Amino acid sequence: MILAIFIASFAGFLRMRTVTLLPPDFDELVYLPAAFRYQEMIASSKWKEIINYKENLEHPPLNKLLFAVDLGITNPKEPDWDNLNVGKAIPPEDRPAFFGPRRISAIGGTLQVFITALVHPIAGILMALNTYHTKYSAQVYLEGVPGLMGVLAVFLFELGTTPRSADAKWKLLIPSAIALGLAGAGKYLYGFVGFVLLAFLIRRTRSLQSSLLYSGVAVAAFLLADPFLWPNPASRLWDSLTFHWGFAHSEHVVSAGLPWYSPFYYLSHAEPTKWHRDIFVTGLADILILPLSFFGILRAIHERPIWVAWAAFGLVFLVLWPTKWPQYILFVLPPLAVCAGLGVEQIANFILKKFRNQKYALC
Repeated sequence: MILAIFIASFAGFLRMRTVTLLPPDFDELVYLPAAFRYQEMIASSKWKEIINYKENLEHPPLNKLLFAVDLGITNPKEPDWDNLNVGKAIPPEDRPAFFGPRRISAIGGTLQVFITALVHPIAGILMALNTYHTKYSAQVYLEGVPGLMGVLAVFLFELGTTPRSADAKWKLLIPSAIALGLAGAGKYLYGFVGFVLLAFLIRRTRSLQSSLLYSGVAVAAFLLADPFLWPNPASRLWDSLTFHWGFAHSEHVVSAGLPWYSPFYYLSHAEPTKWHRDIFVTGLADILILPLSFFGILRAIHERPIWVAWAAFGLVFLVLWPTKWPQYILFVLPPLAVCAGLGVEQIANFILKKFRNQKYALC
């Protein structure tokens, strides 16, 4: 626990530093204006308008509502969006509008590192240093809090389905299901880990009742946390999800020309160190996580099979899904980091074994 706190503190320092140094990014100029609109509705108690607000309907509103609450507390001046440019420094008068919501993301990202470090300290260190995770969990993106809820759901699920936790199973599985629902209500992508968890629950309990209870709690939490869906859940969810399918085949995505293997490229190249040369100290963790995960996968299958299944499911999804933005790899970074942590252990054990054998041979 103490080591995990230390690692998370280091991760928090890196992310809070990045909060203040990064220039505006593309999606920030979508999510932050939406947060200002939500803040206006909240301030005027226009609850019906919040429910019916359809700008940026492709993503659920929970994370943007959190940004809006921060804006309501700090009350910064809304930027002149036409005077902001991606990659250029944020004007001093506009920094308060960015820094509050960015800090919410950074807290979510830091707590992701903390939970991952509880699973394996080396995994936490790799997550803390990863420049993609540092960047996108320090901006007004939808990766920090939803990603935290996804990691928390898996962490609690794993604890709740081990043999030694049989007596406290549902004390852990119910919070896991709630966290899973909140993950999906923040960004649909992070809720997809629920397919992995449900498959494991069915396999381990062989109980339809348990599976229905877990999925029912998760769906209920998702629906309660997504006010956009309340008037007509099925229709509005369909509209929101089909937007993604249309966008994935739009001219904007097609013209980007990103190949199918882009997720593996991001997982083996520290591109943020090139995009922001004076911000990130090292991109070594970006390059190491994927190959180290291969060394740890066999052990992870026996000791942490849920994390292996999450990594495999996530990678297949990212390869098949036509949209290949770099922030999407944050969905698979926690499970890959856990496998990589075990990989470091395996390599260290192999070296120590060789050293001992050579020592005994010399004797």
